[in-house]
Amino acid sequence: MKNNILIRALLTGALLIVAAPAIASAQIYNRYDYDRSDRRDVRDAIARLDNASARLQGDLNYGSERRVLGGLLSFRSVDNEAVDQVRDFRRAVRDLRASSRGGFALERSVDEARNVLNQGVQLDRYLRLRTGRTSVDADLAEIRSNLHRIADAYGLSVPY
Repeated sequence: MKNNILIRALLTGALLIVAAPAIASAQIYNRYDYDRSDRRDVRDAIARLDNASARLQGDLNYGSERRVLGGLLSFRSVDNEAVDQVRDFRRAVRDLRASSRGGFALERSVDEARNVLNQGVQLDRYLRLRTGRTSVDADLAEIRSNLHRIADAYGLSVPY
C-alpha cells in the first residue's frame, strides 16, 4: 500500500518535471505566432488599401454620365480634384508599404502610417457626400475598414 502511494507520487513528480518545459515553450511559440499573424494582417491591409484605392480611382475616372434629349446626347463629368486626392492617397499607401518593408518594420513607418490615416480620412470626408454611386461607397467602406486595421496595428487613432 505504501509502495503504491510512493510510486504514484514519483510518477506525478516526473510528469510535472516533463510537462513544465513543454508548457513554457508552447507559450513562447504562441506569442511568436501572434506577432507573425499581426504583421501579416498589416501587410494584407496595406495591399487591400492599394487595391481599393486603385478601384476607387477607376470608378472616379469613369465619372457620372447624364443623358439628355431622350438619350440622344450624353455628358460625362469627372471630378478631377477627387481623382487627384485618390492619386495622392495611393502614393502615400505605396510609401507606407515601402517604408514598412511589407509590414515587417512597423516601428520605422509610423509617420507614413499617420500620413495614410490623415489622407484617407480627408478622402473619405470629401467623397462621402459628393457621389451617390454604390461602387464608390463600397470602395470607401473597404478603405475605412483597412484604415482602422492599420491604426490598431500602429497604436494610432483614426481622426474622425
